[in-house]
Amino acid sequence: MSPTSKAILGLAVLVLAVSFGVIPLAFAVGGDWIKYSANPILSPTSGGWDSDSVATPRVLYVGGVFRMWYEGVRTGATGIGYANSTDGVTWKKYPAPVLLPGAAGAWDSSAVALGSAVWNGTRFLMWYSGSSPVAFPNGAFGLATSLDGISWAKYRGNPVMTPSEIDQKYMAAPYVISLNLTYNMWYTGRSASDPASSQVTRILYATSFDGITWNKWPSTVLGPSTNPNAWDSVSVYSPSVIFDGTVFGMWYSGLGQSSINPQIGYATSPDGSTWTKASENPILSPGPAGSWDAAGVEQPGATFGNGFMLYYDGFGKTAGTGIGLAYPPQNFKVPEFSGIAQALLFGVLAFAATYLAHKPKARKNQLLGTRFLTRE
Repeated sequence: MSPTSKAILGLAVLVLAVSFGVIPLAFAVGGDWIKYSANPILSPTSGGWDSDSVATPRVLYVGGVFRMWYEGVRTGATGIGYANSTDGVTWKKYPAPVLLPGAAGAWDSSAVALGSAVWNGTRFLMWYSGSSPVAFPNGAFGLATSLDGISWAKYRGNPVMTPSEIDQKYMAAPYVISLNLTYNMWYTGRSASDPASSQVTRILYATSFDGITWNKWPSTVLGPSTNPNAWDSVSVYSPSVIFDGTVFGMWYSGLGQSSINPQIGYATSPDGSTWTKASENPILSPGPAGSWDAAGVEQPGATFGNGFMLYYDGFGKTAGTGIGLAYPPQNFKVPEFSGIAQALLFGVLAFAATYLAHKPKARKNQLLGTRFLTRE
Protein backbone atom coordinates (compact mmCIF):
# COMPACT_ATOMS: atom_id res chain seq x y z
CA MET A 1 0.00 0.00 0.00
CA SER A 2 1.36 3.41 -0.98
CA PRO A 3 2.01 6.13 1.63
CA THR A 4 -0.86 8.13 0.15
CA SER A 5 -3.28 5.22 0.51
CA LYS A 6 -2.10 4.63 4.05
CA ALA A 7 -2.75 8.27 4.89
CA ILE A 8 -6.29 8.10 3.55
CA LEU A 9 -6.93 4.86 5.42
CA GLY A 10 -5.56 6.30 8.64
CA LEU A 11 -7.73 9.39 8.45
CA ALA A 12 -10.79 7.29 7.63
CA VAL A 13 -10.15 5.04 10.63
CA LEU A 14 -9.76 8.10 12.87
CA VAL A 15 -13.07 9.52 11.67
CA LEU A 16 -14.86 6.24 12.26
CA ALA A 17 -13.27 5.88 15.70
CA VAL A 18 -14.42 9.36 16.73
CA SER A 19 -17.84 8.97 15.17
CA PHE A 20 -18.61 5.60 16.74
CA GLY A 21 -17.18 6.25 20.17
CA VAL A 22 -14.00 4.15 20.01
CA ILE A 23 -12.19 7.41 20.69
CA PRO A 24 -14.70 9.08 23.05
CA LEU A 25 -15.16 12.81 22.74
CA ALA A 26 -17.03 14.95 25.23
CA PHE A 27 -19.98 16.42 23.37
CA ALA A 28 -23.69 16.91 23.78
CA VAL A 29 -26.08 18.75 21.52
CA GLY A 30 -29.65 19.21 22.69
CA GLY A 31 -31.62 22.13 21.32
CA ASP A 32 -35.09 23.21 22.40
CA TRP A 33 -37.74 20.53 22.19
CA ILE A 34 -41.16 21.37 20.79
CA LYS A 35 -44.19 20.86 23.02
CA TYR A 36 -47.23 19.11 21.57
CA SER A 37 -49.87 21.78 20.93
CA ALA A 38 -52.69 19.91 22.70
CA ASN A 39 -50.83 19.17 25.96
CA PRO A 40 -51.40 17.75 28.48
CA ILE A 41 -51.86 14.31 26.94
CA LEU A 42 -52.71 12.69 30.31
CA SER A 43 -54.50 14.37 33.22
CA PRO A 44 -55.90 13.39 36.62
CA THR A 45 -59.30 11.68 36.53
CA SER A 46 -61.91 13.50 38.55
CA GLY A 47 -63.08 11.23 41.36
CA GLY A 48 -60.57 8.56 40.37
CA TRP A 49 -57.67 7.01 42.22
CA ASP A 50 -55.34 9.54 40.50
CA SER A 51 -57.56 12.60 40.95
CA ASP A 52 -54.85 14.83 42.46
CA SER A 53 -52.00 14.29 40.03
CA VAL A 54 -50.45 12.07 37.39
CA ALA A 55 -46.66 12.16 37.03
CA THR A 56 -43.41 10.41 36.14
CA PRO A 57 -44.37 8.95 32.74
CA ARG A 58 -42.41 5.88 31.66
CA VAL A 59 -43.26 4.77 28.12
CA LEU A 60 -42.32 1.69 26.10
CA TYR A 61 -43.21 1.08 22.46
CA VAL A 62 -43.73 -2.70 22.21
CA GLY A 63 -45.55 -4.62 19.49
CA GLY A 64 -46.91 -1.49 17.85
CA VAL A 65 -48.46 -0.27 21.11
CA PHE A 66 -47.35 2.59 23.36
CA ARG A 67 -47.52 1.53 27.00
CA MET A 68 -47.25 4.08 29.80
CA TRP A 69 -46.77 3.56 33.51
CA TYR A 70 -47.18 6.61 35.69
CA GLU A 71 -47.60 7.70 39.30
CA GLY A 72 -51.02 8.69 40.53
CA VAL A 73 -51.95 10.44 43.76
CA ARG A 74 -55.22 10.98 45.60
CA THR A 75 -55.30 12.63 49.05
CA GLY A 76 -51.74 11.52 49.72
CA ALA A 77 -52.20 7.90 48.67
CA THR A 78 -49.86 6.84 45.87
CA GLY A 79 -49.99 4.11 43.26
CA ILE A 80 -48.62 3.26 39.84
CA GLY A 81 -51.06 3.36 36.95
CA TYR A 82 -51.10 2.13 33.36
CA ALA A 83 -52.37 3.47 30.04
CA ASN A 84 -51.94 2.45 26.41
CA SER A 85 -52.08 4.22 23.06
CA THR A 86 -51.74 3.49 19.35
CA ASP A 87 -50.12 6.83 18.52
CA GLY A 88 -48.45 7.99 21.75
CA VAL A 89 -50.80 10.97 21.97
CA THR A 90 -54.29 9.69 22.76
CA TRP A 91 -54.25 7.44 25.82
CA LYS A 92 -56.67 5.02 27.44
CA LYS A 93 -56.16 4.56 31.18
CA TYR A 94 -56.55 1.27 32.98
CA PRO A 95 -59.22 2.05 35.61
CA ALA A 96 -57.23 1.04 38.71
CA PRO A 97 -53.63 1.25 39.89
CA VAL A 98 -51.50 -1.69 38.79
CA LEU A 99 -48.98 -1.44 41.66
CA LEU A 100 -49.74 -0.32 45.22
CA PRO A 101 -47.76 0.09 48.46
CA GLY A 102 -47.24 -3.06 50.52
CA ALA A 103 -49.09 -4.06 53.64
CA ALA A 104 -48.26 -2.65 57.06
CA GLY A 105 -44.74 -3.65 58.03
CA ALA A 106 -43.59 -4.14 54.44
CA TRP A 107 -40.49 -2.34 53.15
CA ASP A 108 -42.73 -0.34 50.74
CA SER A 109 -45.72 0.19 53.03
CA SER A 110 -45.66 4.01 52.88
CA ALA A 111 -45.43 4.67 49.14
CA VAL A 112 -44.40 3.32 45.75
CA ALA A 113 -43.09 5.44 42.88
CA LEU A 114 -41.50 4.98 39.45
CA GLY A 115 -39.03 3.76 38.40
CA SER A 116 -38.88 2.41 34.94
CA ALA A 117 -39.98 -0.61 32.91
CA VAL A 118 -38.12 -2.89 30.50
CA TRP A 119 -39.46 -5.50 28.05
CA ASN A 120 -37.04 -8.44 27.92
CA GLY A 121 -38.80 -10.30 25.10
CA THR A 122 -41.00 -12.46 27.34
CA ARG A 123 -42.12 -10.20 30.19
CA PHE A 124 -42.04 -6.71 31.60
CA LEU A 125 -39.66 -5.85 34.42
CA MET A 126 -40.29 -2.82 36.62
CA TRP A 127 -37.89 -1.23 39.07
CA TYR A 128 -39.61 1.11 41.48
CA SER A 129 -38.87 3.01 44.65
CA GLY A 130 -40.63 2.33 47.91
CA SER A 131 -40.48 3.60 51.46
CA SER A 132 -41.59 2.69 54.96
CA PRO A 133 -41.66 4.65 58.24
CA VAL A 134 -38.87 2.78 60.01
CA ALA A 135 -36.84 0.51 57.73
CA PHE A 136 -36.53 2.75 54.65
CA PRO A 137 -37.80 6.25 55.33
CA ASN A 138 -35.47 7.65 52.62
CA GLY A 139 -36.30 5.02 50.04
CA ALA A 140 -35.13 1.72 48.59
CA PHE A 141 -35.68 -0.03 45.24
CA GLY A 142 -37.81 -3.04 44.40
CA LEU A 143 -38.46 -5.22 41.35
CA ALA A 144 -41.75 -6.47 39.93
CA THR A 145 -42.55 -8.57 36.85
CA SER A 146 -45.57 -8.83 34.55
CA LEU A 147 -46.64 -10.67 31.41
CA ASP A 148 -49.10 -7.98 30.28
CA GLY A 149 -47.96 -4.76 31.97
CA ILE A 150 -51.05 -4.72 34.17
CA SER A 151 -50.83 -7.65 36.60
CA TRP A 152 -47.57 -7.33 38.52
CA ALA A 153 -45.83 -9.68 40.95
CA LYS A 154 -43.37 -8.12 43.37
CA TYR A 155 -40.08 -9.97 43.78
CA ARG A 156 -40.12 -11.87 47.06
CA GLY A 157 -36.59 -10.81 47.90
CA ASN A 158 -37.33 -7.06 47.68
CA PRO A 159 -35.83 -4.58 48.13
CA VAL A 160 -33.12 -5.25 45.54
CA MET A 161 -31.18 -2.07 46.36
CA THR A 162 -30.91 -0.39 49.76
CA PRO A 163 -29.19 2.82 50.92
CA SER A 164 -25.46 3.08 51.52
CA GLU A 165 -23.06 5.97 52.11
CA ILE A 166 -23.50 7.48 48.64
CA ASP A 167 -27.33 7.59 48.79
CA GLN A 168 -28.08 7.21 52.51
CA LYS A 169 -30.31 10.26 52.83
CA TYR A 170 -32.38 9.83 49.68
CA MET A 171 -32.74 7.41 46.78
CA ALA A 172 -35.44 7.51 44.12
CA ALA A 173 -36.32 7.27 40.42
CA PRO A 174 -34.37 4.18 39.28
CA TYR A 175 -34.15 4.18 35.47
CA VAL A 176 -32.95 0.89 33.96
CA ILE A 177 -31.99 -0.22 30.46
CA SER A 178 -30.74 -3.65 29.39
CA LEU A 179 -27.49 -3.62 27.42
CA ASN A 180 -25.18 -6.48 26.44
CA LEU A 181 -26.54 -8.87 29.08
CA THR A 182 -26.13 -6.18 31.74
CA TYR A 183 -28.74 -4.04 33.43
CA ASN A 184 -27.69 -0.42 33.80
CA MET A 185 -29.40 1.86 36.34
CA TRP A 186 -29.24 5.61 36.80
CA TYR A 187 -31.04 7.04 39.81
CA THR A 188 -31.39 10.02 42.12
CA GLY A 189 -29.49 10.11 45.41
CA ARG A 190 -28.36 12.24 48.32
CA SER A 191 -25.33 11.13 50.33
CA ALA A 192 -24.83 10.64 54.05
CA SER A 193 -22.40 13.56 54.12
CA ASP A 194 -24.97 16.10 52.93
CA PRO A 195 -26.39 18.39 55.65
CA ALA A 196 -29.76 17.40 57.03
CA SER A 197 -31.38 20.48 55.46
CA SER A 198 -29.71 20.00 52.07
CA GLN A 199 -31.86 19.90 48.95
CA VAL A 200 -28.96 18.71 46.80
CA THR A 201 -29.55 15.58 44.74
CA ARG A 202 -27.28 13.93 42.23
CA ILE A 203 -27.54 11.24 39.57
CA LEU A 204 -25.88 7.97 40.50
CA TYR A 205 -25.17 4.76 38.57
CA ALA A 206 -25.27 0.99 39.20
CA THR A 207 -24.99 -2.21 37.15
CA SER A 208 -26.32 -5.75 37.52
CA PHE A 209 -26.18 -9.04 35.65
CA ASP A 210 -29.60 -10.20 36.85
CA GLY A 211 -31.50 -7.03 37.81
CA ILE A 212 -31.48 -8.14 41.44
CA THR A 213 -27.92 -7.84 42.76
CA TRP A 214 -26.56 -4.38 42.01
CA ASN A 215 -23.08 -2.90 42.10
CA LYS A 216 -23.09 0.84 42.74
CA TRP A 217 -20.67 3.17 40.98
CA PRO A 218 -18.47 4.72 43.70
CA SER A 219 -19.12 8.36 42.81
CA THR A 220 -21.65 10.75 41.27
CA VAL A 221 -21.97 10.47 37.48
CA LEU A 222 -23.94 13.69 36.96
CA GLY A 223 -24.05 16.45 39.54
CA PRO A 224 -25.44 19.98 39.86
CA SER A 225 -23.68 22.75 38.00
CA THR A 226 -20.81 24.44 39.85
CA ASN A 227 -22.06 27.78 38.53
CA PRO A 228 -24.35 29.14 41.27
CA ASN A 229 -26.42 31.00 38.69
CA ALA A 230 -27.04 27.96 36.52
CA TRP A 231 -30.53 26.52 36.06
CA ASP A 232 -29.39 23.21 37.66
CA SER A 233 -27.05 24.50 40.37
CA VAL A 234 -28.86 22.86 43.31
CA SER A 235 -30.26 19.52 42.13
CA VAL A 236 -30.26 17.15 39.20
CA TYR A 237 -32.67 14.23 39.39
CA SER A 238 -35.03 11.77 37.68
CA PRO A 239 -32.90 10.63 34.72
CA SER A 240 -34.18 8.92 31.57
CA VAL A 241 -31.61 7.22 29.34
CA ILE A 242 -31.52 5.85 25.78
CA PHE A 243 -28.60 4.00 24.18
CA ASP A 244 -28.52 4.12 20.39
CA GLY A 245 -25.80 1.51 19.93
CA THR A 246 -22.96 4.01 20.21
CA VAL A 247 -23.66 6.74 22.76
CA PHE A 248 -25.92 7.18 25.77
CA GLY A 249 -28.33 10.12 25.85
CA MET A 250 -29.79 11.30 29.18
CA TRP A 251 -32.69 13.62 29.84
CA TYR A 252 -32.83 14.86 33.44
CA SER A 253 -34.55 17.36 35.73
CA GLY A 254 -32.77 20.29 37.30
CA LEU A 255 -33.36 22.97 39.93
CA GLY A 256 -31.56 26.27 40.51
CA GLN A 257 -31.02 28.29 43.69
CA SER A 258 -34.70 29.10 44.07
CA SER A 259 -35.55 25.36 44.20
CA ILE A 260 -38.73 26.09 42.24
CA ASN A 261 -39.64 26.00 38.56
CA PRO A 262 -37.77 22.84 37.52
CA GLN A 263 -36.57 22.43 33.94
CA ILE A 264 -35.24 19.58 31.80
CA GLY A 265 -31.71 19.16 30.44
CA TYR A 266 -29.83 16.76 28.20
CA ALA A 267 -26.41 15.07 28.39
CA THR A 268 -24.43 12.44 26.48
CA SER A 269 -21.93 9.78 27.51
CA PRO A 270 -19.70 7.27 25.72
CA ASP A 271 -19.82 4.77 28.59
CA GLY A 272 -22.77 5.55 30.89
CA SER A 273 -20.60 6.95 33.67
CA THR A 274 -18.90 10.02 32.16
CA TRP A 275 -21.44 12.63 31.09
CA THR A 276 -21.29 15.93 29.22
CA LYS A 277 -24.17 18.38 29.55
CA ALA A 278 -25.49 20.08 26.41
CA SER A 279 -24.54 23.73 26.04
CA GLU A 280 -28.10 24.49 24.94
CA ASN A 281 -29.56 23.38 28.30
CA PRO A 282 -32.22 23.53 29.47
CA ILE A 283 -33.90 21.89 26.47
CA LEU A 284 -37.42 22.15 27.96
CA SER A 285 -38.69 24.97 30.19
CA PRO A 286 -41.98 25.97 31.87
CA GLY A 287 -44.69 27.40 29.64
CA PRO A 288 -45.90 31.00 29.61
CA ALA A 289 -47.94 32.47 32.45
CA GLY A 290 -51.35 30.87 32.69
CA SER A 291 -50.39 27.70 30.82
CA TRP A 292 -50.86 24.23 32.29
CA ASP A 293 -47.07 23.84 32.82
CA ALA A 294 -46.19 27.43 33.73
CA ALA A 295 -44.70 26.51 37.13
CA GLY A 296 -42.39 23.71 36.09
CA VAL A 297 -41.48 20.76 33.86
CA GLU A 298 -39.64 17.72 35.20
CA GLN A 299 -39.24 13.93 35.37
CA PRO A 300 -38.71 13.29 31.66
CA GLY A 301 -39.36 9.91 30.08
CA ALA A 302 -37.82 9.46 26.63
CA THR A 303 -38.83 6.76 24.18
CA PHE A 304 -38.51 5.96 20.50
CA GLY A 305 -41.86 5.29 18.84
CA ASN A 306 -42.88 7.69 16.11
CA GLY A 307 -39.35 9.09 16.23
CA PHE A 308 -38.02 10.40 19.53
CA MET A 309 -40.77 11.36 21.96
CA LEU A 310 -40.24 13.01 25.33
CA TYR A 311 -42.94 12.69 27.99
CA TYR A 312 -42.71 14.85 31.09
CA ASP A 313 -44.50 16.22 34.16
CA GLY A 314 -45.91 19.71 33.99
CA PHE A 315 -47.70 21.77 36.59
CA GLY A 316 -49.17 25.26 36.88
CA LYS A 317 -49.53 27.75 39.70
CA THR A 318 -52.87 26.32 40.76
CA ALA A 319 -53.45 23.17 38.69
CA GLY A 320 -52.22 19.71 39.66
CA THR A 321 -49.53 17.82 37.83
CA GLY A 322 -50.29 16.43 34.38
CA ILE A 323 -48.24 14.72 31.68
CA GLY A 324 -47.12 16.40 28.49
CA LEU A 325 -45.33 15.42 25.30
CA ALA A 326 -42.51 17.13 23.41
CA TYR A 327 -40.84 16.39 20.09
CA PRO A 328 -37.14 16.84 19.26
CA PRO A 329 -35.61 19.68 17.29
CA GLN A 330 -35.12 18.98 13.61
CA ASN A 331 -32.54 16.29 12.81
CA PHE A 332 -32.02 15.37 16.46
CA LYS A 333 -30.37 12.02 17.06
CA VAL A 334 -28.38 10.21 19.73
CA PRO A 335 -25.49 10.72 19.43
CA GLU A 336 -25.08 14.06 17.77
CA PHE A 337 -22.31 13.85 15.16
CA SER A 338 -19.58 15.96 16.72
CA GLY A 339 -18.07 18.98 15.03
CA ILE A 340 -14.60 17.45 15.34
CA ALA A 341 -15.72 14.31 13.54
CA GLN A 342 -17.37 16.41 10.84
CA ALA A 343 -14.19 18.41 10.29
CA LEU A 344 -12.15 15.22 10.06
CA LEU A 345 -14.62 13.70 7.62
CA PHE A 346 -14.55 16.76 5.37
CA GLY A 347 -10.76 16.64 5.48
CA VAL A 348 -10.74 13.01 4.41
CA LEU A 349 -13.16 13.69 1.58
CA ALA A 350 -11.15 16.64 0.31
CA PHE A 351 -7.91 14.68 0.54
CA ALA A 352 -9.45 11.69 -1.24
CA ALA A 353 -10.90 13.87 -4.00
CA THR A 354 -7.50 15.43 -4.66
CA TYR A 355 -5.84 12.04 -4.65
CA LEU A 356 -8.39 10.44 -6.98
CA ALA A 357 -8.06 13.30 -9.43
CA HIS A 358 -4.41 12.35 -9.85
CA LYS A 359 -4.81 8.63 -9.24
CA PRO A 360 -2.70 6.40 -11.49
CA LYS A 361 -4.80 4.37 -13.89
CA ALA A 362 -4.77 0.61 -13.72
CA ARG A 363 -4.83 -2.21 -16.19
CA LYS A 364 -5.72 -5.75 -15.32
CA ASN A 365 -3.42 -8.73 -15.91
CA GLN A 366 -5.89 -11.23 -17.34
CA LEU A 367 -3.77 -14.24 -16.39
CA LEU A 368 -3.00 -13.43 -12.77
CA GLY A 369 -6.15 -11.44 -11.96
CA THR A 370 -4.08 -8.76 -10.24
CA ARG A 371 -3.77 -5.03 -10.87
CA PHE A 372 -0.59 -3.32 -12.05
CA LEU A 373 -0.39 0.45 -11.83
CA THR A 374 1.10 2.42 -14.72
CA ARG A 375 1.35 6.14 -15.04
CA GLU A 376 0.43 7.80 -18.34
